Formats: sequence, structure tokens, C-alpha cells
Amino acid sequence: MLCRSPSKKSERRNLRGRLALALLLALLCLFPACSSLKLAGYSSRLKENYNGPLRPSPTGELGISHRTRQTLRTFDLEKKAAINLTNTIGAVRSFLEKEPTLDLVFAVAELSFLEGRRRETLQSDRAAEMYLLSAYHAYGYLFDPKFNRRRNSYDPHFREACLFYNRSFERMLRLLDSPSTVSLEPDKEYILPMDGKDFQISCRRLTGQWGNEPLEPFKFAADFEVKELKSEFRQYGLGVPLLGQRQEGSKVVKTTKYTPTQLCFPVTALLRFLPPGPQGQPNAVIELYDPLTTIGTTLAGQRVPLESDLTTPLAYSISDPRIAKMNTLGLLRSDLLSKPLSELTDKGASEEGDDASADEFARQTVKGLYLMQPFEPGKIPVIFVHGIWSSPSTWVEMFNTLRSEPELRERYQFFFYFYPTGQPFWVSAAQLRDDLEEFRRTFDPQRTDPSFDDMVLVGHSMGGLLSTLQTIDSGYEFWKLVSNESPQTVLSDNPEATKWFFFRANPSIRRVVTIATPFEGSPVSNDFTQWFAKKAIRLPESVRNVVAPDERLVKHSLLKVRTSIDSLSPNQPIFETIQRQREAKLDERPIHYHNIVGEIELPNLMKPWLPPSDGVVRLDSATLEHCDSQISVPCEHTTIHAHPKTILEVRRILFEHLREARQFQSPTR
Repeated sequence: MLCRSPSKKSERRNLRGRLALALLLALLCLFPACSSLKLAGYSSRLKENYNGPLRPSPTGELGISHRTRQTLRTFDLEKKAAINLTNTIGAVRSFLEKEPTLDLVFAVAELSFLEGRRRETLQSDRAAEMYLLSAYHAYGYLFDPKFNRRRNSYDPHFREACLFYNRSFERMLRLLDSPSTVSLEPDKEYILPMDGKDFQISCRRLTGQWGNEPLEPFKFAADFEVKELKSEFRQYGLGVPLLGQRQEGSKVVKTTKYTPTQLCFPVTALLRFLPPGPQGQPNAVIELYDPLTTIGTTLAGQRVPLESDLTTPLAYSISDPRIAKMNTLGLLRSDLLSKPLSELTDKGASEEGDDASADEFARQTVKGLYLMQPFEPGKIPVIFVHGIWSSPSTWVEMFNTLRSEPELRERYQFFFYFYPTGQPFWVSAAQLRDDLEEFRRTFDPQRTDPSFDDMVLVGHSMGGLLSTLQTIDSGYEFWKLVSNESPQTVLSDNPEATKWFFFRANPSIRRVVTIATPFEGSPVSNDFTQWFAKKAIRLPESVRNVVAPDERLVKHSLLKVRTSIDSLSPNQPIFETIQRQREAKLDERPIHYHNIVGEIELPNLMKPWLPPSDGVVRLDSATLEHCDSQISVPCEHTTIHAHPKTILEVRRILFEHLREARQFQSPTR
């Protein structure tokens, strides 16, 4: 079969397209837009957990702590410990039965842990027994009622007993399955020997929005070191922090639609020792908690905080190497992100030389709203909207910090909005409007949840424009920027496009926070960048095919604007219309606007020549009149939303919003 050779004209056209793409990428590197933070997320560390704060001053070749060595010396067991640690543990337990003391209990916990470490490479089953014995006695040190009057929570041994419990339990879990993962399924039972008896350990989930969904084997948070994120948030207590993840191929239902499968969530495993069974058999239960909803539990009548790690699962989630492609994919391949996932075939997504990995990622990307955990009724939605050439991962620093606040975590649930940033921002605003309405219909079809009517939007750069457009009415003001003829005439073949220019304010939104937003456009959008953008950005068919005869359009019609780069030009009259409609709405309904602007410090010699800006948006363009608050942050455009001052201001606003929500909330609203 003969194959037709491509024509020279076709070759020249493809070459021009590739050159335009290369030049645009180079240009975007020179003019930073809203790219996400560089977040490698984590790296495997597999630290030796016994080194560090557990034994601040170890002595002796066995690594036995000074106080335990003193206890051994008291009972003439020090030399025996140097010869045979297993026999020494038995001897200490014999003394413990005759004379119960906290020092002896602690000694058994420490020596058993050391013996478990020694046996791990030799006899893993025997090592698991030693770890169980260590956790059992550490638990006794903390909760045995016979020691209530002698237990001193200020004694360093108390915290060390907590650490022996946590580390022994963690090492035991690793031996139950594999060194790096553990499968903990509800109603699953484990049998471990201890004192010649079968110790029965069952498993159950106590709290967690993940319910009874099938989960992948848990990973250990201790195996990962967070990088790039400036803060790590954890709570100290009892338990082993884990990383949970829904199984691939899990059925997507209403409660999981907005939580992609690949996202990880924090889990804390706790080993609760129970009274002996009817036949005297010892038993315990592994309890799984969601630390985002449960910060503590009760053991032996005492309230105990759970050990938790909220940052590592977040870092792991955004560390997928494909995440880095979301920014450029959303800008240059808007056509892919706007298609249903089922329509993204290998052939359709890989045409004209796109690599297979990008195609695969495009098929798995969730466009629209999503959560880092399943939806919870009664919590106020806070929605983060990123800017151009960006993705939801750009918010991870702010999200990580805000979610660490227990009250904010209890009252708010944080959403992220991912959208194609290559298309004009008013098109994306219309899609956000539809997605917010669908979200409300999904979770509150009767509109009875008052938390939905206190919604907060936080937008960075172009995302601030999308957020502002959710709060105003269009009237005919936006259509005047399209045509002097009726929309039925101009858009007769594309009735869906009328949503771009005719809309009503979303009554559920009570507060908008805009960050480094170009309310009057950005000089980065100029003739040069606009020309390259038109060559390189592939728009969705639903946007690309919306055209009309020129004679029906006004001179600078919005329908002639093809890309987001064009739409951000300071010459666009839409910016004045947005501000005018926003200010007209201020007298009609109680909505609060807060603005954060960036201003980089310029050398004295350059100040007379360059206007104040954040490097992308000029200060006069980012400034907002008639708002509740406005602050300036000495930071550049691409990182302002991760700056501590910005995060602190958003934190303040959210607490203020809670106070007003409590004050004015009523059942009829």
C-alpha cells in the first residue's frame, strides 16, 4: 500500500506551529504568569525511628538508656543484659509480677523494643512478638490503673513510653504485611504469640469520611520527608500516622465524585488493648481514625490525643510527576481538558506529536471542582481558583496552613477549581458558574443546608476575575461589548455561548478574596504574546467554533478574543464593565470583597522608570476600590499566594467570616 508523502506546504505549516509553540514557552518563561509552586512533595527517608528524641543520652553497647540500666543494676541484671537480652526481659518481668513499679514496666517496654530491632533480620515473627510486648507494657505504663497515683506526666519517661508504644506498634505493623505498606481491613484478624498464648488483634474503622470504601494498602507517613512545603503540621499523641488512598477502580458515587482516586488522606492507626477474653486469651483492636475529624479518643477513662500527620499525605498527593504538567496542559491544551474523559482516546489526544504520558494524564485529570477529602454537610465551602498557566497545586502552601487550624478545619471544607486557562476568562467564569450550580444540586438539592449560603471564593490572578464574575449581574452590559444586534441573531448556531455574556450573581457567595488580580489587565498581554498564543493554544471546540460575521459584531467584540492572553489585555473594555457592575451590586446584597496586592521592591535607579507592580500586574491594576480590606505584600506575582503575610490575611478573613456567619445565620436565609 502506497503512503502519500506530506506536502511541502503542510510541512512548512507544521514547522511554523512547532516554532510558535517553542517561542511561546520561552516567552512564558521570561514573563512569569501564575505557575504553581515547585512541589516535589516528598522523598523516601526510611529513618531509623529509634534514633533521636527517644533516647537523648544512650549509653552502653546495647543502647540501653541510663535509667533502664540503673533499674537493671538495682536488680543485679546489668551483666545478664549484656549476655542475653531475652532472658533479661524474662527476669525483669518476674520481678514486675512480685513488685509492680513504673521503672520495671518501662524497662520491659524498652528492652523488648531493642530485642525486636535485633531480631527483625533474623526472626521476623519473634520480632513482632517483641514489639507487641513492648507496646503492651508501654500501654500499661500509661494507663494501668494501679499506677494512677504514681504516674507523673512530667517525667521524661512518660513521653518516652508514648514513643515506645508508637514505634513498637509501627514496627509491628510493618512486620504484619511489608516494610513499606500494611493492609488493614475491617473485621480482619491477626494472631501473634505472646507469653505462649495467641494474642488476637482485630481491625475496625471508627471515624473517617472514607467510610467502608475499599482502600489501597496504607503507607507509613514516617517513610517520607516533605520537601518544598515550608511548614509541616502534625499533632503529637498516640498512634501511627498513615497515608490512605481509595483503591483504583473504586466506584464513583455522589460522595466521591469530587475526590479523585489518586489523592491521599491522613489516617491514624491506634492499638487498643482490651480486657482478657472468656478463656483468658489476650486481645486488642487496631482502630483507624480520620485525624481531620477526630483529634483524640478515650483510653482507660483518659482523654488521649491522636498522633497525626496532615502534611505528608498532602505532599504525597501533589508529588505525582504528572501534576507538573497540569499547568502547561491547562494553558496549551484547553481542548483536551474540556472534553469528557471517555472521549479522550489515545488517537485523539496524541495527534500532532503529543507524547503518550501527557495524553494519559489528560485522561485522568479531573476538570472542575474537587476536594482533598469527601464532602461533609454543614461545613462552609471555601473554593480556591488558580490563575493562568497554573493548577490547584499552586494553593497547597495556603491549604496546608489553613487546614492545620482546628476551628477552620471544623467549620470549613476547602475546594479547588481546575479549569482550562487557555480560553478567555469570561468563558471559564461561565463554566465555574455551571459547576457551582451542579455542585449545589448534587449535595443540597433542596437548598436546606445554610452553610452553602456562606460560600467563600479565593482567587489568584486571573482566578480573581473568575471569582468576581460570580458575584455580579451582567444585564446587557457585557453583550454591548459583543454586538449591537440581538444574541438570538448573532449566536443562533451557538446558543450555549450566551452564558458567557448573560448571567446572574450567585446568591450563595458571601465573600471574595482576590490576590494579585489584574482588574485592569496586564502588560504581559501585548501584540507579541497574543500572536504567539493564537499559534500555540488549542481551544476547546465549543469555544473555537463560536464565530459570527464581522458585520454583526462591534469593532473590538469579545467574540474576536480567542485566548486568555488576549482577554487580559489592558485595552479590553470588559474590565471597566466588570468594575461598574460590581459596584452597582454592592448596594443590593451583603457581599464582602477583600483584596491583596503584590509589590516587589525595585532598585532605586529603576523606580523612576518602572511603575510599581508584582512583576506581572501593575499596582494600579491590582488595586480594588470599594472593598472591605486591602493589604500589600512585598512579593512577586507567582508566589504571593504562598507568602506568610497573604496566608495570615486569608486566615484572618476566614475567622471574621465565621464570626459574621454565627451572628447573622438564620434558618430562613
